[in-house]
Amino acid sequence: MLQITNLIKKGPTTCAHLLRQSRHKSKTHWAKLRKKTGPKYKAMNHFDEFYGSVFGKKWDPMKRALLQGPKYVAVINNYGDAEETMEYLTNRGAHCLKKLITVQEDFHKQYSVNTTTSDQEAPVYINKLQQLAEKAHSDEISSIYPNTDNKPERLDFKDDDQISERKEITEQKEPINKSLDQAIADAVIDESRMIDPSIGLTSEALYQYLPATKLKGMNDWVPESTHYSYYSKIVDFPLTIEPETELQYPEHLKVFTYEMDSELKMFPEPKRSQTGVFNYYPMDCGSVLAVLALGLRAGDRVLDLCSAPGGKALVALQTLLPDVVICNDVSISRSNRTQRVFSDYLFDFETGNKWRERVIFKRVDGRMFTDDHGFDKVLVDVPCTTDRHSVTEDDNNIFRPDRVKERLKIPELQSHLLANALRLTKVGGTVVYSTCSLSPIQNDGVVHMALKQVFESNDIIATVVDLTPAVAGLSSTLTLGAGAAAPKYGQLVTPSLSANFGPSYIAKLLRIK
Repeated sequence: MLQITNLIKKGPTTCAHLLRQSRHKSKTHWAKLRKKTGPKYKAMNHFDEFYGSVFGKKWDPMKRALLQGPKYVAVINNYGDAEETMEYLTNRGAHCLKKLITVQEDFHKQYSVNTTTSDQEAPVYINKLQQLAEKAHSDEISSIYPNTDNKPERLDFKDDDQISERKEITEQKEPINKSLDQAIADAVIDESRMIDPSIGLTSEALYQYLPATKLKGMNDWVPESTHYSYYSKIVDFPLTIEPETELQYPEHLKVFTYEMDSELKMFPEPKRSQTGVFNYYPMDCGSVLAVLALGLRAGDRVLDLCSAPGGKALVALQTLLPDVVICNDVSISRSNRTQRVFSDYLFDFETGNKWRERVIFKRVDGRMFTDDHGFDKVLVDVPCTTDRHSVTEDDNNIFRPDRVKERLKIPELQSHLLANALRLTKVGGTVVYSTCSLSPIQNDGVVHMALKQVFESNDIIATVVDLTPAVAGLSSTLTLGAGAAAPKYGQLVTPSLSANFGPSYIAKLLRIK
């Protein structure tokens, strides 16, 4: 410990230097402060408030897992050295996913394990989301109006055309024989549009504070509170939910994984086989589950509506079942990425004529995609908040300030994509909707909204297929949402430290009309 006498002997220069050193140590560097306000921190703050309210105590372990490295499975490439690769991975401690499912299913049958959700553990989204919606709307009003008593109870985001229409009707009711003096005397000052000087008189402040319930351009803005309207308990369209008791696992699909709670989590880098293609494709187990949910059969005509980067379409091709797989993505760069993946994993892809007939690439907005023949199976893996990426990476993060409007329009985009997928499916065909999000709005909420939309606009009816009994065999491989984390329409793969897959949401719909 420094003595005062020693400091005096060393002189005032040393004392000043030590004081400056002490002062600097007590402050946080500006660069660290700046990092704490980055997109991934904004995402985590948003998720803490939203998911913390929805999932309760279950959110904290999910959050810890999200911040850890993800776990993958290895999809064996049938066009490479498949037998050698399976032997190699087995020697490293990996297990065949199909065998794990079979063993777990036998265990459930032998001991009659109840996999259904009790009434006491039923999802509690609706009340919580209603409370969150009210809070979000209150925050939106507070962000526009100052802290005064002159606040509207609700913001009106109607289109400008409707406003103009109402204005014309009002104008027609006014007498046309009023004098100018009379008109001025009868005029009512709209005090709600007066600017409070306490907020400042800079142009930026005037731009940010627009105290009106109807503004030019406001119809182009999506308030966050409207998200919660997607998750409605009101069912005003035909809705049936039927259980599927068995998961159809394709014979030729070979997937290897490490057991739950295993110290082994990562596979080595894929290697080129003797045919020149990579020997396996690493991916999230939730993505494999989305393909399994399709229930592919020989001769199927399959559409992957939002295909890039192409992993799920590749898994579908590894089943050796579909006759045709159409990979669609509106982005040229992302579509090119899918083609590169196929070139790395499908032998003779660039030169073989058989692939040109079986794999077709389209670059169309999925909401506008049309087809004259219809599809047996449609996979729609929609753009979402990609929760794991959002809390770990700033690059291309949906919570960046310049992507606010894009993020707020996500549920609307998702519902339009799913609705079009249902239109493109043949009667008797299957649609699988999937996301990489824990959000009940982007998951069950969008499914509910899309089913309502296609019934009202196209008279299409689809049955929700409950996969809960079918995926019971996966309980020793990944963690599925249960109790407060259990969706109504689909399955939710929740991140956990014991099996860090997901998040993934998978809902299966069967078109019946």
